[in-house]
Amino acid sequence: MIWSRIGQTQFKLTSEDYVRAYVGEEVTLPCHLSPDTSAVDTTIRWFKGTECIYLYKNGQVTERSGYEGRVSLITQELERGNVSLRLRDIRRSDTGVYICQVIHGEQKEEAAVGLRVRRGVELNVEDIFQGETSDTDPTLPLRRTNSMELIPPDSEL
Repeated sequence: MIWSRIGQTQFKLTSEDYVRAYVGEEVTLPCHLSPDTSAVDTTIRWFKGTECIYLYKNGQVTERSGYEGRVSLITQELERGNVSLRLRDIRRSDTGVYICQVIHGEQKEEAAVGLRVRRGVELNVEDIFQGETSDTDPTLPLRRTNSMELIPPDSEL
């Protein structure tokens, strides 16, 4: 937790160590000023690694190429100090460490949150039956008919 000052109010910038998401989902990367201090008049930057992917300054927003339309702040929450980043349409390449940076006057504070992206749940029949063998000959793998009935590979259909 990092302590700083906005106006006359001392605040800390807090986040979580990491969040998880599946490919295609929407995720919120949490970052808050505490106590609930307005972030409306601050500059807010979100970095992935060293690249700035989102900038909020003077009410204007700039998004890095590849993130356009996929990243946003919850602007109605800025008044309460919520500077969390929403990331939509998650991709495997979104995995990494994100840095939330809040600047007000001469003060600059940062907090990091990791994003772990997992593939969506995919049921692959080949994987499910991998390693299973025929009841009549355990050295032969099973094969399937269109009805998903399992039969030894050399049986008559």
